[in-house]
Amino acid sequence: MLFSFIFIASCQKNTNEPTIADPTLRGPQKSVKIESNIPEKLYNATEVDVHPQYPGGIQKFQAFLKKNYVIPEEVVQDEMKASAIFASFVIEKDGRLSDIKILHDFGYGSGEELQRVLKLSPNWKPAIKNGKAVRCMYSVPYYCI
Repeated sequence: MLFSFIFIASCQKNTNEPTIADPTLRGPQKSVKIESNIPEKLYNATEVDVHPQYPGGIQKFQAFLKKNYVIPEEVVQDEMKASAIFASFVIEKDGRLSDIKILHDFGYGSGEELQRVLKLSPNWKPAIKNGKAVRCMYSVPYYCI
């Protein structure tokens, strides 16, 4: 019994030292690619150094909307039914519009029509922050009459 006690005591390591694993004992390593679905930061117009711009400026954008927007028949017959439509969208780093949302419309399909027209928009010049193109939230009112 004394022999087994000495044998057990001599086989124990000093617990104050860290144990280092031998990497060759683990087997082959597989690389794991972790993809992030977190979108890049979205800035608002007050946070950027240079605002996004429609090609030719905001007057050209308003002209584009007026040219392509089809006024609902009910509004053509009674202009009193018309009011402003408010939309927001994201101008991506490559200038395309995404996440188009109608914040307020006056009915008769007015919001859906503005959304359709915004999807036709050519690419904008993106917003700039610290010398780099960034995603930017943008809001516009549209008055169809």
